[in-house]
Formats: sequence, structure tokens, C-alpha cells
Amino acid sequence: MAIQLGGFFFEKVYPIFFEGKIVMSEDTLFTKKRNKFYSDFEGDQPFKLKESFMKSRDIQDTEINLLLEVIFEKYGYDFRQYSEAHIRRRLISRLALSGLSSISEMQTQVLQDKTFASKLLQDLSITVTEMFRDPDFYVCLRKKVIPILKTYPFVKIWHAGCSTGEEAYSMAILLKEEGLYERSILYATDFNEQALNVAREGIFRNRSMKEYTINYQLSGGSGFFSDYYTSDGEMVIMNQTLKKYSMGSS
Repeated sequence: MAIQLGGFFFEKVYPIFFEGKIVMSEDTLFTKKRNKFYSDFEGDQPFKLKESFMKSRDIQDTEINLLLEVIFEKYGYDFRQYSEAHIRRRLISRLALSGLSSISEMQTQVLQDKTFASKLLQDLSITVTEMFRDPDFYVCLRKKVIPILKTYPFVKIWHAGCSTGEEAYSMAILLKEEGLYERSILYATDFNEQALNVAREGIFRNRSMKEYTINYQLSGGSGFFSDYYTSDGEMVIMNQTLKKYSMGSS
């Protein structure tokens, strides 16, 4: 039995039965609303590029599309459905940092230099996440899916693209409250090694906890969210009991 929970947004839950097993996936299509979110998001850029450079017409859509095809064919990572604004912004930033003059030149680097390709993949990855993001998803999970999972001897859950781990820790808390944690096998993977290191450590900013607490309550949490972490000044450390996950690169 496996539950696959990948991606960054939860819109609809689809229980799929295959050979008597349940595989739960999620709709990961990037809607216009999500695209706008990423278009507005600029918080993790290495630096703010000059507006004139951002608007440069030297960066052609065709070049970008070809580059994304190369990345998919050579390395297996598919960014072709990501927000155009997000992709363009990250590519221009990498151009400035690397001293390259065009996307076509970047494509050559991607094909010939694995180290450069790895840096570019880190740039393109999306690390925007939070605890109990989309509370309605977790409410649905508690009411409709958990009762079914309780009829099985064990549960396997895979968080593909776990980013910095907030989603994975949210699921661990939910399973703990529903009495399933001890008979669950949990996996969390991401190709962004820096984000994955944050997930492994389970250390997050204290200033986010107020919002996460609200999300937890709206998600149907049955306890106190503060019971699941220890505050250390500006940072909080998630309880060791929640770190059952096997975390690795994907």
C-alpha cells in the first residue's frame, strides 16, 4: 500500500484503486492562480536584477523551451509546465551570475557541465512551502482517507519534492494524532540538496509558527501545535519523534 503526496499544491484528492491497493495522488497542474503566485514571488532571488535586464528581448521563449526540453531529456527533471515568469526570472538570474550571454549558451553549458547543470536545477526548484498548507486537504484526508488506511497493517507514504520538509512534518503530526504513525513507513525526497538538509534538521523560523498554528487548527488538529516543537529564540526545532522519515535526493 502506498500514498504518494508530491508537489507543492493540493487542489483535489484522487483515491485510486490498483490491484486492491490505494494510491493517493494529487492534482499538480499549475493553474493561473498558482502561476500568478509564482509570478509575484521574488523572495529567494540571489539579488534583484535591473528592470532593463529583466525585460531584455534577447531572452527568447523558443530558447527557454528548448533548454527545458534538454534538461528533461538529459537529466529527467521536468520544468516544462512551471510558471513562465518563474522560469524566466531564475534563468536570467543564473545568466547574470555565470556571465553567459544567452539561453542558447546556457544550454551548451547544461549539456557539457554537470556542475553547472546542478546549480541551474537548484535555481529552478521551488522551495515555497509551509506547515499544513491548504488545510482543506488535511481535513479531507482525516475524514475520508484515514479511516480506510486504518484497515491496513501498515502504510507507506512518499513526499516527492518535499522541499524543506514542512509538508512531511505536517503529515507526521497528522499520522501521530490518528494513531497511524508507528505503523507507517515514510519517505521524503527532493533533488534540491540544500532544501533537503533543512528538512533533515527540522529547524524553522519561529516567526512562521503563528501562521502554522492557524493552519494546524483549520486542518482539524486535535492537540496543541506547540507540543510538536521546541522554541529556541528565533528558531524552533521539530520534535525528534517526528523525524522518522527516510530523506534522500530524488
